[in-house]
Amino acid sequence: MRIAVEASTWTNRRGYGRFLREILTAALRLGSRHELTLVGDTSLPVSFALPGAKVVRVPLGVPAGEAASADGRRSLADMRAMSRALARAGGDCIFFPTVYSYVPILSRTPTIVGIHDVIPERFPQYVFANARARLFWRAKVWTAARGATRVMTVSEHAADGITRELGVPRDRIRVVGEAPARVFTPEADLEPGRRALEAAGVPPAARFLLYVGGIAPHKNLTTLVTAIESLPEDVRLVIVGDVEHDSFLSAYPALLARVDRTRVTFAGRLEDDAVAGLMRLSQALVLPSFDEGFGLPAIEAAACGAAVVVTRNSAMPEVLGDAALYVDPEDGMSLQRALAQVISSATLRASLGSAAVQRARACTWEAAARRMIAMFEELAP
Repeated sequence: MRIAVEASTWTNRRGYGRFLREILTAALRLGSRHELTLVGDTSLPVSFALPGAKVVRVPLGVPAGEAASADGRRSLADMRAMSRALARAGGDCIFFPTVYSYVPILSRTPTIVGIHDVIPERFPQYVFANARARLFWRAKVWTAARGATRVMTVSEHAADGITRELGVPRDRIRVVGEAPARVFTPEADLEPGRRALEAAGVPPAARFLLYVGGIAPHKNLTTLVTAIESLPEDVRLVIVGDVEHDSFLSAYPALLARVDRTRVTFAGRLEDDAVAGLMRLSQALVLPSFDEGFGLPAIEAAACGAAVVVTRNSAMPEVLGDAALYVDPEDGMSLQRALAQVISSATLRASLGSAAVQRARACTWEAAARRMIAMFEELAP
């Protein structure tokens, strides 16, 4: 098959950028016989190449990642240019790994659209800067969901939400999954994590809980900060996430005004080796979001052997089972109890970490890539 992949999000630092990079790289490692053409925009460097795939760059007025920001939108000219390029490149199938970069295609070629979660539909007040942004999003997702031959997603939890919130029949949805990158292992080097703590001003012997992800309102970080205040005074919270260049609606200004800087540290965006080291050094990884399509930081921490405290509104109950502590994001006391429990018991942390490693080993990007390829092959002419 000849498959065109909309690759404008390749350089994106959030989860859907990682998803695209990891799953396509894994597919190429598997030696798929299908011909992949990546159709990207000007966010892809001129020198960009991916061995085993063709690359097409489309000059746009505004890169897709910037246009998908909290208050951004794409021009008709940019959408038309990307649509034409994808139609020319997609012989048998056109694949949008995320609905963020979706554009309508004037072609009969089968189309697959990735919808990773329904957070904008469930919690629009936490996602959109204004009513106009919400209206454009609803129009785009409605068009994408109804025009797609298949809707791809990353978990059964997300698939259920897509059916419930968007009305997509379950038999049109395919789940491919996600996985930790190879750096996230129980043997991950601790030294990059120690250097990150030092740079952030965290004492070397401090006990700390770790949050990794976007600083967005739906991540429920205010509740997490409140929960930290109920713990012993020597326990700190280290927040890893880009507070400067994230194009989505941010909770950072309000959060910064709220926190006690002696208890809460913003470490900024870190490279994967430092994050893996922090996961191993932490008392637990905490992800208390109101919703997650998957919950990638939680499975990354699990792969490192860390204890995980995570929202039950995610894929983690189906992925980690009893190898994590689950919290109700709407109940602050639920989070406080779970954190107190994991902080007070080294035995519990060790037990959770050991079980989590075993469960995480079942999640690989190669397995996700095989499911993606099988999804493509369903549409073979």
